[in-house]
Amino acid sequence: MRGLKDGAPFWLMEQTPSTTACRDVNPLRRPGELRLATFQAIAHGADAALYFQMRASRGACEKYHGAVIGHAGRDDTRVFREVAEVGQELESLGDRTLGARTPARTALLFDWDSWWALEISDGPSRLVKYPDVVHAHYRAAREAGADVDVIPQTADLTPYDVVLAPALHMVKGDLATRLEEVTARGGTVLATFLSGRVDQHDRAFLTDVPGPLAPLMGIHVDEWDARPPEFTQPIPELQAEARLVFELVLPRGAEPVATYGTDFYAGTPAVTRNRFGDGEGWYVATALDQPGVDQVVRRILARHDLLGPYADHPAVETATRVTPDGTPLLFLLNHAPEPARLTAHTTAIDLLTGKRVEQGDPLVLDPLGVAILQ
Repeated sequence: MRGLKDGAPFWLMEQTPSTTACRDVNPLRRPGELRLATFQAIAHGADAALYFQMRASRGACEKYHGAVIGHAGRDDTRVFREVAEVGQELESLGDRTLGARTPARTALLFDWDSWWALEISDGPSRLVKYPDVVHAHYRAAREAGADVDVIPQTADLTPYDVVLAPALHMVKGDLATRLEEVTARGGTVLATFLSGRVDQHDRAFLTDVPGPLAPLMGIHVDEWDARPPEFTQPIPELQAEARLVFELVLPRGAEPVATYGTDFYAGTPAVTRNRFGDGEGWYVATALDQPGVDQVVRRILARHDLLGPYADHPAVETATRVTPDGTPLLFLLNHAPEPARLTAHTTAIDLLTGKRVEQGDPLVLDPLGVAILQ
């Protein structure tokens, strides 16, 4: 939502206080999950977190959907108490997060047209799912502690030091030139397999793959191999595995970062890095597993000092918002069912408890716990 609103805050219009009713299986939110989800939305830019529904529907398909007040109209249920407690915390927090923005220096390009074009394309593999590729790279950046803006192809790229463009199948307008401008001034751009294949009309570029991205990436791709999902290709340098699609990359200025481990193209590049201006263009020619994606993304983020203070705690999510008066707020969210034992990386006040922590002090988050450090 931030990406569709040029970074402005949004409202979370509907969240269930307990369970949904629209899936094959509808699990119940555990104690503490509602609070964590509410503060996660606020951490990512929500200025309001609303519910569906206030009172349980009496009939039709949503009569089993969660509600603040159930069919019996009681106010002594666990769900009602948790909603009330979250409300009290938000009342205590007041307006201190309202209007705050996220100062992200990392962007993830999300393109509906690329998604649709891949879905309707015959080949190279119907098993490649655009959302899966996007999610893998978003997850890698977020777990590394980077704040990420999800943006369309038309967005202004000047605020960003890192632009992740996974499976950017369709390249429209002057995007390639604007990506080159990112690296020319010292930034880093990542593209992956099946990028730069078609124009805005879903017609193949009559040039080497990856089309208009080729100069930035410093490569071209002559062939690509697709294999069934049970086949995995080792990537020794990353101690990772790849699957589904394997592009055969010919460097044209780029240097290999990691290579394929088997088949007739063993030893050829699977990941490359190309110097372009003062920055770099990275190309990932295959669908790496999550540990492989994590390694590549973290190397890129480290180049720009964008790894978060708790990047080594995978269950701890961090997010930053800056208030209209310039005050930075760091949200810490513990997604684990056990305490997270951290060390305070700076001196701050926790807005939820009023407690002061000094840099270097122990900082413990309860299971599913939250802290907002000012």
